[in-house]
Amino acid sequence: MPSMTKEAEIDRLALKLAKLVGIFRQGGKANDFHWWNENSPRSIFYPIYGYQDGQPLFEEVVQGVLKLNSEMLSEHEIETKIMFDFLQTQTISWTKEKHLNDQSLVDEAKQHVHKLVEFQAWQDVDISIGSFQLQGSPVKIGNVTFMRITEQGLELWKRELGVLWDSKTKDGLVVARVRAPGDQYKALSYAETCVNQALDVFRAFCFPFAILSPIGRSNSWQVEIGYIRPSSSTPIRIGNSFSAMLGAGSTQIELRKNVFSKLEQPQWKAIDKLILKKQPGEMESKLLNSIHWLSESTKPDTKKSKFIKICVALETLLGGEPKDEELKARGITTMLAERAAFIAGTSLDDRSAIDKDIRNYYSMRSKIIHRGAGDVSLDDIEKFGMLVRRLALSLLRKLDELGTEINNIGKLEIWIKKQKYTIPEKE
Repeated sequence: MPSMTKEAEIDRLALKLAKLVGIFRQGGKANDFHWWNENSPRSIFYPIYGYQDGQPLFEEVVQGVLKLNSEMLSEHEIETKIMFDFLQTQTISWTKEKHLNDQSLVDEAKQHVHKLVEFQAWQDVDISIGSFQLQGSPVKIGNVTFMRITEQGLELWKRELGVLWDSKTKDGLVVARVRAPGDQYKALSYAETCVNQALDVFRAFCFPFAILSPIGRSNSWQVEIGYIRPSSSTPIRIGNSFSAMLGAGSTQIELRKNVFSKLEQPQWKAIDKLILKKQPGEMESKLLNSIHWLSESTKPDTKKSKFIKICVALETLLGGEPKDEELKARGITTMLAERAAFIAGTSLDDRSAIDKDIRNYYSMRSKIIHRGAGDVSLDDIEKFGMLVRRLALSLLRKLDELGTEINNIGKLEIWIKKQKYTIPEKE
């Protein structure tokens, strides 16, 4: 927003805020500090007290400030700052010597709005991951750094929250740290989004879908991973504030051994580049959505539900047609099988095998969805999940190699046609 427009909006909001003070000074319940509690200011806006004009004014100021500084401020923080740092001071009886009038009041309101609009803050947010362990130095993915809780740090968490982890599992326990912008509410929301995205990546590319893994069935990987603050129970530190308490899960997954070892360094580098991109393109967004659904398919669920989630991951990854009539003529199964074969296949036999597998799994999908029938084995789930995982990694590599040549579904379709119909040059 240009500076003049921004200043004009600040002036407008300051006038509204000064008018709101005038409404509160009319007397009654509004000038009694008892009413400035956790329910304020809404508790004083009922028509019975004569303040029905106050609520829309207050909401207008809050939303106006939020639009001017949405990256740093939450609605809750703006409400609190306006209520207690300005309105309370300018309305309650025992701060009467601080009450201002006319232009002085407007100037003070403008200064207060300015302070909110210019507010900036960055703080570390630590979210405990009860089932992770980490030996050695921290590891980073995207905006999230996974690090061990030091002995001193563990004692600090215990002192603030009570007994948090038992002595058997304290070695190598991990927090996910995010350098987050904004007030505490904004920072926590940002950090949760970043951590959940990182955990989605771990699940999608490194966790088992169904069958036995080196450390047991996939259900043994579930404890407290990917469920950030399910009921305000995950320990969190924002700055020097601590909240919640919960014991660590019994299953301990060592990050380097069980997660980061699953992919090669160039693959992790490409994933990092993808999730750090501020404005992902169409195919990059499809890949990110597919990663989420692959992640969901590793979580505890019925076999059919897990299988359908993998189908959603595949359709999210490679589905979509620039022209509806083409899709109708070819069919979704043929389209997906063909795209999958050319995205991941490395030889004629490999492409044929991928094509056949996709058609087979989509036949199973039809039986489940359209007939409510069809049994799905753990082996089917694992093999199908691994195939879609391979496709996601292959598309990630292709996007890195080909760039804008396949950055939307239309261009991807053109690229595949070139692969099919281009005649090799004669030697």
